Amino acid sequence: MIRSVTRAAAVLLAVAFVSPALAADNADQNAINGVWETKSGGYVQIYPQDGHWVGTVVGSRSGEARYDSENPDKALKGRRLLGVTLLKGLSYDGDAKWVDGEVYSPDNGKTYSAKATLNGPDTLDVRGYIGISLIGRSQAWKRVGPDAPHVEKKLLHKKTL
Repeated sequence: MIRSVTRAAAVLLAVAFVSPALAADNADQNAINGVWETKSGGYVQIYPQDGHWVGTVVGSRSGEARYDSENPDKALKGRRLLGVTLLKGLSYDGDAKWVDGEVYSPDNGKTYSAKATLNGPDTLDVRGYIGISLIGRSQAWKRVGPDAPHVEKKLLHKKTL
């Protein structure tokens, strides 16, 4: 009887300590969710899809259309970037870091390995790299609201993990 009570107490203690940690981890990984303004003024919404995080172009600060003029794939070259998923496959790694993704750069038509680090609630450092992250380039993206001018609301996803 004492052994059963001891086991039950141990299970309750484990649940009491683990459940808040899991809830906090889930809240932390959702911190990337939202619309971000890139260095060039594009708006990219980051949201969960199939267990990973992706980023899709949902507008721009200027409201002007931008086209994928550098894409090496002739079938995609010249397409409008609005609605294109540029960031794929990011996984939450803890400590406000997402890793193991890919980012497409419409500036040169190349795809790079990607990782992202949240530096405060409204700054996301996105790094594209080749091989190891030391060989790459970072951009600081700033969070904007989904109601910012020129955000195409019909493209917004409403999911979180």
